[in-house]
Amino acid sequence: MSTELLVQEPLSQARVVAGKTFPLPLGPASRPCSTDQLTAWVAAHRERFFERVMQHGAVLLRGFAIDTPDDFAAFVDSLGLDNMPYVGGAAVRNRVSGDRVLTANESPPSEPIPFHHEMSQVPAPPDYIVFYCDIPPAEGGETPIILSNEVYRFFHQNHPEFLRRVEELGVRYIRIMPAEDDPSSAIGRSWKSTYQAESRAGAEAAMREQGTSWQWLDNGNLRTVTAALPAIRSESRTGQKTFFNSMIAAYTGWVDSRNDPTKAIELGDGSPVDHDAMMAIAAYMKEHCVAFPWQKGDVLVVDNRLTMHSRNPFTPPRRILASVARQRHGDRAMAAG
Repeated sequence: MSTELLVQEPLSQARVVAGKTFPLPLGPASRPCSTDQLTAWVAAHRERFFERVMQHGAVLLRGFAIDTPDDFAAFVDSLGLDNMPYVGGAAVRNRVSGDRVLTANESPPSEPIPFHHEMSQVPAPPDYIVFYCDIPPAEGGETPIILSNEVYRFFHQNHPEFLRRVEELGVRYIRIMPAEDDPSSAIGRSWKSTYQAESRAGAEAAMREQGTSWQWLDNGNLRTVTAALPAIRSESRTGQKTFFNSMIAAYTGWVDSRNDPTKAIELGDGSPVDHDAMMAIAAYMKEHCVAFPWQKGDVLVVDNRLTMHSRNPFTPPRRILASVARQRHGDRAMAAG
């Protein structure tokens, strides 16, 4: 990567995986470096920048003068990605800067959020998720990340028969949503917010488009079952297989007054998942992830096709913002070769 602006910085928590630093930590070649300088450089070097994101799975930008949510929004705009509406996601989020920048998750600080690929419970997940640290946590609150192909290899080596069934059948996600957002729950997003609809008819149209089946409950809640979705994917750019799903997140974390996590996921034929395998995968992720303390102004660009993320419990205050996006159509075609 050109040394005109970005240089690799040390990050003690980073790991070297297959010869690549994960995540790749980059800082300014000289300081101070304004948001305008950074956004202009990224806009002029997008192809090279995203090549690094793909090669490393994630890039951490640290030491730039990204001081406000508007600065972060300007950076996201410089990436040249298509904004993706947050339709189908489970987390309660609030808009911060237009439709592009949202709070990462409004669930209680005590609640961990297990590993997942962003919005992998919908048919067309985003290509990237970009995080921004507006207010660092007083304690904890890291956003651990892990390369999904590493998780796949562990799965393949230790639970090959269950892997075969997951790859063959896919998985279905089951969730009960309230009529209004419930910020006391990590999956408390209402059906109105989830499907950006004010009426049942509007929600049903969105679910029908996604292939989701539904049942309206007497108390106004909505029970949904997704179509069978792939949980193992072959990544077209790298040729690697990935553990691309929200299986562990659903099975260990989709719990609140409405939802039982052990009933939140099933194989595509309706059969149950393997408890021992799920727990082993969750333990592997925890042991091999990278978790670094957030610093004010940090930006983490995550390739959502390659890298899973989670959230550790924390002591407030903490304000992490996020933007989800897809490559523009022509760029996706070129990336796929």
